[in-house]
Amino acid sequence: MKKIFITGGAGYVGAVLVPHLLEKDYFVTVLDLMIYGENVLPKHPNLQSVKGDIRDQTLLKELIPGHDVVIHLACISNDPSFELNPELGKSINLDAFRPLVEISKNAGVQRFIYASSSSVYGIKEEHNVYEEMELEPLTDYSRFKADCEKILTKYQSGDFTTVTILPATVCSYSPHQR
Repeated sequence: MKKIFITGGAGYVGAVLVPHLLEKDYFVTVLDLMIYGENVLPKHPNLQSVKGDIRDQTLLKELIPGHDVVIHLACISNDPSFELNPELGKSINLDAFRPLVEISKNAGVQRFIYASSSSVYGIKEEHNVYEEMELEPLTDYSRFKADCEKILTKYQSGDFTTVTILPATVCSYSPHQR
């Protein structure tokens, strides 16, 4: 059985993703600040839910070993939320990133999936935006997302696959609405 470690797993996206993974018989560990409450995720024998902070490297070193995949969703999401407390945003969205990646790789994680943002491309004249286009982030939120993408590519190796997803605005039903 694959073991998946998800940062921010009780947030807007994680609250939808985690039940789907559990339905597929994955073992899931969620690390989240649980700022929206500790009852967002379903009770399930294959779910370990930990209230904690991704900036706590000791906790990461304790929890991550034994997992096959890390899905990194934790962040201060979107520009307005980020601008409420830029220092907090930087500490979570950028400063905690490299240690998380290093701890994951050193723990033998095989795949690291990073939820970035299409905002790293800025505003383009073209109608379609492609991965090969130059990154032109316009805000601290998108700049830090772009910085994390660059950091992650440096850790890619034959035994540590890195994947970056670039969603546009995520807007749908979630048990935890923003």
